[in-house]
Amino acid sequence: MQTIDEMDIQRVLAGRTDDFRLLIRRYQGYVQTLVGRMIPRVEDVEDVVQDTFVAVYRNLASYDANKASFPTWLSRIAYYTTIHHLRDRREAMAYLEDNETLLANVSDEEADRLWEEAPETEANLLDEALMHLKAEERLLVHLFYYEGKSLAEISYILSAEPGTLATRLCRIRKKLYIIIKENRK
Repeated sequence: MQTIDEMDIQRVLAGRTDDFRLLIRRYQGYVQTLVGRMIPRVEDVEDVVQDTFVAVYRNLASYDANKASFPTWLSRIAYYTTIHHLRDRREAMAYLEDNETLLANVSDEEADRLWEEAPETEANLLDEALMHLKAEERLLVHLFYYEGKSLAEISYILSAEPGTLATRLCRIRKKLYIIIKENRK
């Protein structure tokens, strides 16, 4: 049974290119949120979202529903379009780099409590802390914690092994714990 996305894609590929607008309307907010998690400058988000949909249109014939759902495939294109944009801009940002000593001083339990026990009032602290992570790290957090995607789906989007992603998530939780702890001082 075909999904509505797959039916829309078939119509576009059959020459009804105006139907591509249906996909754009359906997923524009989603892509905007995804890209916005990686790009710190709000004014650049619109350009990257537009570039993402141009790339989706150009590559629509290569979409394979057997490999991934359309939203997952779309996320992958949005990710690579955003990374390309960030590399072109090469803007200097202050990120918390992986510091083995610093990360080793934070237990997994402490880092996990950040997600389990964070009161509503600390949501802003968490959002601010996320901006001190690299774009790829912010996206990984967004996909896993905010969208609830599985490591297998994220693996497809980011072209990384699920075990590697689990390790990265652990390190990212520790980084966020350190950043928030420093911001509370």
